Parts: sequence; structure tokens; C-alpha cells
Amino acid sequence: MHTVFRSALERQQSIFTSPLQTQAMGLVSAHVLGVLAARYGAKEEDVAQMLREAIEDVARMLGRFVWAGQYSFVDRLANAAGREVVSATLYEALRISESTRKAGRTLDENVRPYVAKEGSVRLLLDLLDVDLVSGLEVVKRAAILALTRRERVKEEETEEAKEEAGGGGE
Repeated sequence: MHTVFRSALERQQSIFTSPLQTQAMGLVSAHVLGVLAARYGAKEEDVAQMLREAIEDVARMLGRFVWAGQYSFVDRLANAAGREVVSATLYEALRISESTRKAGRTLDENVRPYVAKEGSVRLLLDLLDVDLVSGLEVVKRAAILALTRRERVKEEETEEAKEEAGGGGE
């Protein structure tokens, strides 16, 4: 019995430690990664990495709203049941972030907006087109991560201020 348990445990660990599954966080099947890879002309491993970065990027934008006490975007994405809700919510978050940034304002007191990169948003929308269930799970993950980003926002704002002072920027 011990051998059977050990064998099952080893199989389970190999599932979670395969490079492709680790990079895609188990949310996206190899088939879906393959479809996206063909669409982007990239390797599946690269698409998995792009997806991980897109989740972090969108979570970073949403985290600014969370820190400002504006939870509606995160709540809507976490509970989204269709592409339309995700598209509308991302559109509103992007529009508010961009217009607030351009006006030189903050979301709330000292919370500066962050605008997610176009490529990040495009990848998430493409994922929703290819596989709605995986896309919704990925968007939910971004929403959950946004709730954990409070501590890191200050550090990111300091880095952004340094980049802007040096002539760089996002």
C-alpha cells in the first residue's frame, strides 16, 4: 500500500512540476497553449511565460484600485461568467487608469494609477476567445492576485517615479 501511495504521489508531483504546467499554472491546457502559440507565432513555453506576465500586469493595474478601496473591478472579474463582462470590466479599468494618469491625478490620495500593457490585455482577450473556461480562470487569478498586491504597490510606485525622473517610463 505504501508503494501505491508513493507512486500516486510521484505521478501527481510530476504533473505539477512539468515545465509547461508550471509556467501555465495549470490553468491552461497544452492544446490551448498550442493554439495561442500558433496565433502568436511563438513556442508554447513562450506563450505560457507571456500569460504569466499578462496575469501579473493586469493584477498590478487592478491592485491600484484595490489599494484605493475601489473593489468593483476585482469583484466583477472574479465573478465573471462570460467574455462580455471581462471585456467591459477591463475596458473601464483601462479607461479610468489612462485618463487619471494623463490628467496627472491619483485614484485616491497617494495611489497612482497603472495602465496594463496592450499586449497583456490582448493575450487575455485572445485566451477568452480560444477557451472561455481557461480565460475566466486566468482572469479570476489576476483578480485574486490584485488583492494581495497592497504591500508591493509602494515599492512599484517608487520604481516608477525613478524611471520617470530618468526619462524612462512604462
